[in-house]
Amino acid sequence: MPFPTTSAASLICRCLQLATAVLLLGACSESDEPPSHRLDLKSFTPIYNQYIQRWLAEEHQRISKQIQELERSGKAQQPIDSKLLQSRREMERITYRQSLGDYFQFKQIDDLPEDLVWEDGMDQPEIGDPRAKKGGVFRYYITEFPPTVRPFGKESNNSFRGRLYDELEIHLTGVHPLTGKPIPGIAKRWAISHDQRTVYYELDPEARYNNGNPIKASDYMTGIYIRVSDNVASPFEKQYYREQFAQITSFGESHLAVTLPEPKPMMTYHTRLSPADPDFYQNYGPDFAERYQWKVAPHSGAYFVQDKDIRKGVSIKLTRNPDWWAKDHKYYRHLYNPDQIIYTTIRDASKAFELFRAGELDAFQLNEPKLWYEKSEIDPVFNGYIERYMFYTQFPRSPRGMYYNLDRPLLQDLNIRLGINHALHWQKVIDIIYRGDYARLQQFSEGFNEITRSDIRARPFSVIEARRHFHAAGFSEESPDGILRRPNGQRLAFDITYPTSGNYNRIIAILKEEARKAGLELRADGQEPTVSYKKVMKKEHDMTFWGWGCRPPFPSYHQFFHSSNAYSDNGEVKPQTNNINSFSNEQMDVLCEQIRNARTREEVKSTSHAIQQLIHDEAIFSPAWVANFVRIGSWRWVRWPNTKATPFNNPVISDPLESYVFWIDQDIQKQTQQAVQQGKPFPEVQRIIDQFKEGIPDQPKP
Repeated sequence: MPFPTTSAASLICRCLQLATAVLLLGACSESDEPPSHRLDLKSFTPIYNQYIQRWLAEEHQRISKQIQELERSGKAQQPIDSKLLQSRREMERITYRQSLGDYFQFKQIDDLPEDLVWEDGMDQPEIGDPRAKKGGVFRYYITEFPPTVRPFGKESNNSFRGRLYDELEIHLTGVHPLTGKPIPGIAKRWAISHDQRTVYYELDPEARYNNGNPIKASDYMTGIYIRVSDNVASPFEKQYYREQFAQITSFGESHLAVTLPEPKPMMTYHTRLSPADPDFYQNYGPDFAERYQWKVAPHSGAYFVQDKDIRKGVSIKLTRNPDWWAKDHKYYRHLYNPDQIIYTTIRDASKAFELFRAGELDAFQLNEPKLWYEKSEIDPVFNGYIERYMFYTQFPRSPRGMYYNLDRPLLQDLNIRLGINHALHWQKVIDIIYRGDYARLQQFSEGFNEITRSDIRARPFSVIEARRHFHAAGFSEESPDGILRRPNGQRLAFDITYPTSGNYNRIIAILKEEARKAGLELRADGQEPTVSYKKVMKKEHDMTFWGWGCRPPFPSYHQFFHSSNAYSDNGEVKPQTNNINSFSNEQMDVLCEQIRNARTREEVKSTSHAIQQLIHDEAIFSPAWVANFVRIGSWRWVRWPNTKATPFNNPVISDPLESYVFWIDQDIQKQTQQAVQQGKPFPEVQRIIDQFKEGIPDQPKP
């Protein structure tokens, strides 16, 4: 939604301010002068405040009309009654927000409420291992060089983003990996208002970006500004900040308050924002995407990237800041240990494994059975130079599987989708490719404890059931090659868009072969990962084999299934959103809005269960497989924690490297390299760490 323009009268009295707005919001100019490249939060703030006020007024009018229509509908029926309750609750949120005043507010520290009860979260166990040493270089690989290193905007939602930002940034508060309790981050302490809608944060005065600049309260306003301005094509973030936050207030530069439209469980989690360094973004303007395409933004984490360390298409090097502001803090001092981390682009995983075997890479994921059981049965392992680890986790499971683009006419037919679900033989993929080590993923949201609905089961492979649904959709004839068709000759055929990495070609080959038994033709549309990603983001696919990342504590649905992320107001498919199903469903919209505004954990649970059932009933996703463990090999100089609280790693991980609990022991590295040259073996090491296999035990307070 673009920012609305003001009336003609307003233009006369406020022409100077609106001229600034044109530049700030990326609007077209009739002048021949080049666009301004200047960060200007001061000018942007009143413009955005007015935009939010207008939007709230429009929403108030829309919802009021909606309530009147529902009340006039006569005898209450369950769907209507539910919509009426939801609309009244929505009106309550809007009315509350209108009572607050401006979205961005700047106050003084004396304006802080006096009766706040502050918490500091310092009573949780340490993370990592006190034996961890700083120093050394960790060498790893990526199969595809990222299309950009920007943290937001076009093509920023790529697989390497986590290595640059998400895994490294310290937030206002963190979540302890064992207890799930909030721990200090950029905020040294926090307090929640009596109405449970606002979190007040006192920023750590030592907190710095990794370029050395201090992190200030107003930087959180800047972080929103650069994401919602029309200089950026990011519809999800524009909608998110407009609808999910009621007010952002600074009290000087040392304190920040984040207000939500209504209370939520785990308020410190839901009020996390990302600051932005004004010095770095001083040239922010209409050409933001191009100007900052290959510049890694400063953040609060331990590692930075210099421009010279980005070798496009080849490698990216991260360097640890030895004066990092959190290096001595309780929950971070044993993390982020290597001096440098180098990611080299190696498109062929087999080649990467050979480089790992030769000691040119320090670690390699061994999750696939062939790697664990066969390829890693090598001399460097037998001689103890490479060590193998299998670690059971308690991380939410990635919703990996087949996603159907419902913008395709055939895929709008529920019987077609149900038939495809029965025609995809995921169990055969698990048995052949993964040797039965993995299990069938049952639904979209597994691994969220009681928030996961346990009675939903994935549809099994069944030629009979698949053909029954296809026949109901009109595919009643069989072509000479066995593919079903309608009487008008239309064949039952779809393209599967997928990245040609890892085992994916073999996986698609199995699915194609088995689907033919059900009369379904699947055409392989394998692309390089970046090409595949771009195609899916443009919504140009029929079906795609895809997996989303997910993180605790709650599942996310709005970005994936709400109709506002499927179609624009003009009815055109909306590109560059995560609704890759192009799914537009009124019931789903209501549920997505309900869970976004859930006030209690019980409400999150009940609404999540309803969403999970709807995803299953609509058959828009075919679940593939899941593993409750990670397996990795590493040269013996890569050391891992071995403490009661951190036995090898944190329990809530999807990748052993993402927690940064490991370190490089340079003495062991030198010893090992000499031993390799001399042919001197060490004891073979293969550890299975299962402390968290059945869950995370309660932790005693330190």
